[in-house]
Amino acid sequence: MMSSLLSSTTAVPATSTASAAAAATGTGPTATVIALTAACAALSLILVAMCLLDLPYFFRSLFSYVSATCFKKKLRATDTAVYSSVCLTSDLDVYLTHMNNARYLREIDLARIEFLLRTGIWRELRRRGGLIFTIANSVRYRRFVRTFSRYEIRTRIVYWDDVSIFFEFRFVSKADGFVRAIVYNRQQVVDCSADELMRTVVGVGGGGGGGGGGGDATADAKTAAEGAFRRPECPIEIHHWIQSNLMSSASLKAEIGDGDPL
Repeated sequence: MMSSLLSSTTAVPATSTASAAAAATGTGPTATVIALTAACAALSLILVAMCLLDLPYFFRSLFSYVSATCFKKKLRATDTAVYSSVCLTSDLDVYLTHMNNARYLREIDLARIEFLLRTGIWRELRRRGGLIFTIANSVRYRRFVRTFSRYEIRTRIVYWDDVSIFFEFRFVSKADGFVRAIVYNRQQVVDCSADELMRTVVGVGGGGGGGGGGGDATADAKTAAEGAFRRPECPIEIHHWIQSNLMSSASLKAEIGDGDPL
């Protein structure tokens, strides 16, 4: 009788002591609930952000920016840049066997970011207070980019005029070197001249020769620079594409009376 009474009286303080210790160390049920609530709240915020913003695109754009400015070598504006990627499950269409048609335009966006940064076009454009944005695309699909296949996008400038720069993007599979798709992209330059921008980036623009004595040498250097610059001839497919865009604009203007020349 006495021993059972003693045991019951000693058991209560032991339990209360353990609860007090758990509360003091933050390992009790309350701390677990708080941790789970915080985790659920963080997950909810991430899901809301993914619904409101295309986070993978922004993160990949940031990665393209960092890699182009910090890790990849600089290029001339007349060079061809190579952007490597792989067709993931997030790129697939409803057949789940190849890249969705719309994804091609997303991928050239990332390749163009790298190209503009590596060639110095973006820096010179911002120095002039200008901006650049897409006003037309033409895509020709030749063969599927299959799931998990590796490919590269070869980017180059094929032509420019006073207001626009025309890019060519080739999707080339690394396994066989086949050109899977070709995209022509027209970028309009605003608040500055596209031709003057390209002249500066290519290396002709401001110039200045100096130095004493050799006027003939200075003239020869200027002539050589201008010869190296020469705006490329407009490819025949780009010429017809421009004419097609103009005809489309004219039709729309006649239909709805829109004064926009584009």
